[in-house]
Amino acid sequence: MSKLDLKSGIIIGGLITVAALSRLVDHPFNFTPVLAIIIFSVAVIKNRTLKIVIPFAVILLSDLMLQFKTGYGFHSGTWLVYGAYILVGLVAFGVIKKINILNVVAGTLFGSIVFYLVTNFAFFYPVAAVSNPTLGQYSHDISGIITSYEAGLPFFRNMITGDMFYSAILFGTYALVQSFGLQRKVS
Repeated sequence: MSKLDLKSGIIIGGLITVAALSRLVDHPFNFTPVLAIIIFSVAVIKNRTLKIVIPFAVILLSDLMLQFKTGYGFHSGTWLVYGAYILVGLVAFGVIKKINILNVVAGTLFGSIVFYLVTNFAFFYPVAAVSNPTLGQYSHDISGIITSYEAGLPFFRNMITGDMFYSAILFGTYALVQSFGLQRKVS
């Protein structure tokens, strides 16, 4: 690994770490850096294994820290959330072939939509005879699906806002650093 690769790797790692640690600061529900971390990692890390391992390791560690701090790092739907993270990574692989504003915005927006659609799909929640959004239980029919998606809209708004904010911070800071001569990808 060259000296330039090492510097670039340290900068990428530092940006991802700082973003992940921001999850530990009080914030509105779903206004987090998680999807931005995944999208950023897929876009700027050259090594295919590290594109996957780094964001998931950082997210898992920050979830562990949240669990110890608040008791809310893990829950019964964690498997679904992590599955949605994988789909977001696949979206990023497909959309961000080249880093530019349009691709980053599109990848972030599509990733947010995929995450919302997956994590709010009523059939992934316990069945209820009557929809009860206060309990997170929805009937397993079209009414339950609609109710579940409606209940998730305020969180979706926060999520898109957070995803765009953190993507702008990560990619913008990285572009600024690049302007000082560092290469685009790390091995």
